[in-house]
Amino acid sequence: MWKMWEAVSHRKLKYKWRHGWKGKPGDDFVAFNGDQQIGRIFQIHEPGLTDRWFWIVMADGGPRLDWPVAGFEETAYIAARRLEMVYENIKSGKQRMVS
Repeated sequence: MWKMWEAVSHRKLKYKWRHGWKGKPGDDFVAFNGDQQIGRIFQIHEPGLTDRWFWIVMADGGPRLDWPVAGFEETAYIAARRLEMVYENIKSGKQRMVS
């Protein structure tokens, strides 16, 4: 469960986003920090999941600091912002406050 201070709405996307598959634009996007891929969001076309967006952060084996590296959100925008927020916190070494 996300804490109130971890809200992601009403913020601009910070990183570069591209379609996950060249020549097949749609519901699969990859995020980049410069040339480094930092994560991906996409819809899973299965019953019960079609209205949700899955996000996953590329954590490269480093310490996660209690941050989840994957989850579901209701919109592509919120999934993208969630991925960016988690990536930035992990990258900066910020421990997640879970209480």
